[in-house]
Amino acid sequence: MVNSKKTKKEIITRAEKIAAAHEKKFKGCGQCTFMAIIDALRWGGIELISKETEEKLFPGISMLTAGVCMSGEGTCGAVASSAMALGLALGPPIDSIDMSAARRTAAAIRGSLMAKYDNEYGSILCKDVQRKFFGKAWDLTDDKMAHEFLGVTKGCVIQQTAGWTTGIIIDELAKIK
Repeated sequence: MVNSKKTKKEIITRAEKIAAAHEKKFKGCGQCTFMAIIDALRWGGIELISKETEEKLFPGISMLTAGVCMSGEGTCGAVASSAMALGLALGPPIDSIDMSAARRTAAAIRGSLMAKYDNEYGSILCKDVQRKFFGKAWDLTDDKMAHEFLGVTKGCVIQQTAGWTTGIIIDELAKIK
């Protein structure tokens, strides 16, 4: 186990619980998933970024929600923000000129999180995930449809993705430490 204060299972469970709480408060899949991962890892003794940095990133990460800017047309916000968390944990430093580190991180994300989405939902695209998860997709740019969606989401894939990604980060960090 990576230098953590808690077990992998405890940290994953914590991420899922935080994700549920954040979804009730903040709603968006991008920010709720990202914050749940970061906060659960920090609680477990693995700090990827400071609380201050997390707060500064919040507005930008919010725009990853629902297929980028609530369009439904892009990558699921839970996937996009999870890829960002995975990059923070595993990606190359800014002064690296070795692209192999970035390629390894990208391969790890494709082979883990994206593979789970392909298995479970057949896609990482927001509208495809909505169709598989709910049986239909909403036009989230329409206020009425967005309110309807928010009334039925109950976390959508936020909790599941936060748990998956937290576990992936712990496993990947254990390989390199």
